[in-house]
This record gives sequence, C-alpha cells and structure tokens, in this order.
Amino acid sequence: MASESNSESEWASLPEDLLDSILVHLASMADCIRFSAVCSDWRRIAYENSRNPPCNLRHRHELPLLMVPTPDSSTDTRCLYDVRRKRLYDFRLKVPYHRRCAGSSHGWLIFVDDSYEVTLFNPFSGKSIHLPPIRRLFFEKRIRDEVDEMSILPDLEKYEYEKKLRDEYEDEEKEYVPDIDEIEFYNDGEDEGDELEQDIEHEEEESRDAEFGPERFHQSEYSVVRGVLSANPEINPNGYFLMVIYGTQSRLAFIKSGDQYWTYIDQSICNQSIRDFVESTYQVTNDKGLWYWRDIVHRNGSYYALDHHGVLLSCDVRTNLKVKKITGLDNLHNKLNHKTYLVESSEGDLLRVIRVIDDEYHYGMTIKFVVYKLVDFCGDPHWTELNSLGNDALFLGDNHSISVVASDFVGCQPNSIYFCDDCDDFYDHGGPNDIGVFNLQDGCVRRHYTLAHSQRLMRPSIWISPTFL
Repeated sequence: MASESNSESEWASLPEDLLDSILVHLASMADCIRFSAVCSDWRRIAYENSRNPPCNLRHRHELPLLMVPTPDSSTDTRCLYDVRRKRLYDFRLKVPYHRRCAGSSHGWLIFVDDSYEVTLFNPFSGKSIHLPPIRRLFFEKRIRDEVDEMSILPDLEKYEYEKKLRDEYEDEEKEYVPDIDEIEFYNDGEDEGDELEQDIEHEEEESRDAEFGPERFHQSEYSVVRGVLSANPEINPNGYFLMVIYGTQSRLAFIKSGDQYWTYIDQSICNQSIRDFVESTYQVTNDKGLWYWRDIVHRNGSYYALDHHGVLLSCDVRTNLKVKKITGLDNLHNKLNHKTYLVESSEGDLLRVIRVIDDEYHYGMTIKFVVYKLVDFCGDPHWTELNSLGNDALFLGDNHSISVVASDFVGCQPNSIYFCDDCDDFYDHGGPNDIGVFNLQDGCVRRHYTLAHSQRLMRPSIWISPTFL
C-alpha cells in the first residue's frame, strides 16, 4: 500500500490539461473546493482557473458566499450558502464557531483571541497566520477593570495614572513618525482549521443575555469590528497589509507582514499644531482625536476610512504613512442606529452606503439602504446621493465590503445590496437574523436566508470570497 506522501505525489503528477478538463466539468462550488483540497498542485490549478475562468465557469467563482451554521448546528464546522441558487452546499468548512469572526477579507477570516493576538485563517486551505497582539487593547481592558478606582481620583491624578498605564504598553511599541497632511478634527461627543482549533480553546455555550448583551463588547472577540487586507497573503506573503478598526472608540491601526508591532493612526502621529487643536477642542491632553470609524477599504495602494458623519481619510501606508482628509463632516445621516459602509464600485468609485435600521417596530431589522457617491467638483470632494447602482451588486456585513458586476454571475441581482447581520446593538432582540437583499429600484427588502431559532444564538453569518490557493 502506498504511503500518503506517495499517494499525494501521484495525484500531483497528473497532467495539467487533464486536471483542467476535470475542473471544467465539476458541477458545483463544493466540488471545486474539494478539488482544491486534494494537494497543493490541484489547489494552484483551481486558483488559476478562478482567476481566469472560461466564460461558462465565470459564475462559479469569486462571488461571495454566505458562511452559515450547519443544519445540525455544529460548533466547529460551517456551511456555505449560495444566494443566487438559494442553495446550501453540503460541503463543510472547519471553522470554530465558538468565536466571532472579526472580519473576512480576500477569503481569510479574522479572529482575535483573549490575548488580543490577531489570527488570519483561510478555511479553504486550512492555513493560519498569527499576527502580534494589538497592545492598546490591553490598555483599554485595564482601564475598564480599574475604572471604579480611577473615578474617585482628582483629574490630574487620573490623567497621570492613565498615562502610567499607557506607557507600560507603549514603551515596547514601534516609534513611528510619518508625514501627515492637514486633518480636520471634530467633536463626536454623543456617538457612542485544526491549527486554529488548537490555539483557541472551546468555550461552554453561553446564554442569550451573556452572548448578545452589552457586556459582549468587553469580550476580546468584539475588540476588532472590521479588518481589511490589502491582498491575499498567500499571493503576496511578504508585502500585504492589514488595517483594522479596534477598541471601544473604533480607532484605526495597521500592520505589514513581518512587522512586530501595529502602527496606530491617532493623535500620536500628528504634529504639534494638530495636538494643540485637539486639546483645545476636547479639553484633554491625552490621546484623543481620530475615532469612531465605521468602515475601511483598500484602493489603488491606499486605505480609505469613513466615519459616521461622512468624514473620509486616505491613508497611504506603503512607505512613510501619509494621512489626508478627503471630505469633512456633513449632516446627511447622523442617527446612531444607522450603519455606515465604504465600498469601491466596479468602476472604481467610492460609495458611502447607509443601512437604515428600524429598532422601534421591526426589532433592529434593516428597512432600506441609502447610497452616496464621492464626487470631486472643482476640487471640492463631497458625497452625492445615487438612485441606482446600475449593474453592480454589493455584499455588506462584517466582511470587507464588496461590489461585483452582477451580469458576470448568473442569478445575481443587479442594482441590489446583499446583506447579513452585523448590527451588534440589536442582538438582544433574538440574535443575528437580519439577512436579506435590498433592491434600489423598488426599495424592497427580501429575505433570502433564515436561521433556525437555535442558530440565532450562534455567531453571526459572514460573507466570504472563495479562494483556492
């Protein structure tokens, strides 16, 4: 009997033309994933086919799939749901379900453990990449733990104590002073795999109050609310970036592959004039200013970050960090229960998408979306409302926000927004069950997938783009 390594070698030695022919005749996405799992050579061929597929296969690849609980509510595997065919694939991916995904980008899931270490996990290849911890989250946790003790201190002593805690964790951080363009600040006062399985211990099933109550935001898995990769780490292992929105004040940080420390985008990187402005505005002398970001996107080598009030920053992270304000504060949407997304359209435009939540009559369910496009008229960038997405379809949730050309995918609805539940504020109304598609033409929300009642206590579903490398 041949050894396992010899068997894999025999499979890998099959002619590529034959493997291409096999791949062409596979009937489902699940079969494509199984094909790519045979060995590294088969995975490479599947990936190359997904990058340049024949016309008759184009619809099978690259469109995001919804990662949902299995029919038997397994705690360590998930299924993939195809919104075009309204079909749940029987293929299961090994993904621990006891921990929330902090994001999904380029086919990788993002997890944060109790030590605030960030792990990238590819459920299609089973590979994991471990990144350094976000050390400023330690500071936040300690402040939370000692807030009662600090509250009785005079202001000066409170500041000195807070500075002492901060210095404990920042002493080891990378000293990084980038170039920075003019930034306008404002007061947002009222806004509030196997290897992976070994690294993250299984937790006991939690009650609904513990799972979806306010205290969940103090859990490490909720400490990062968004993560966006600049590229697939397996394609560019030495040159990718990851930017995240982290912490209770939704700040920005990024890391490059190979770095030992995160770079934090906040007042500490600003020049003295900016610091003076922040101190006079907030009446504080500690780290404040760049906060409450809602979404980020990577485009043309730079990251862009959008906040709740329409302020857009560009962050060129390739060499010396350069941060520039693109748009200022506006009053288009300022309700706290509206979710904000930033998406690059198929034509390269930046879209600001507002998800309107009805928490009064529909228990935190989505009732509509409003879309704005960034336009630059006579050097004055601003947001203007769009009535149509044209042939585009958007996929929004906890994932890296995605747009696709709907006509490239059979069954994909144009001028529509596919969404899944990422409204943590409303999980106490029955768990993450707000999943559907919104059509801009008729203004209607239609539900395309419904979780079983028992599955609503599990971690939220998330969009993921299949990868085969």
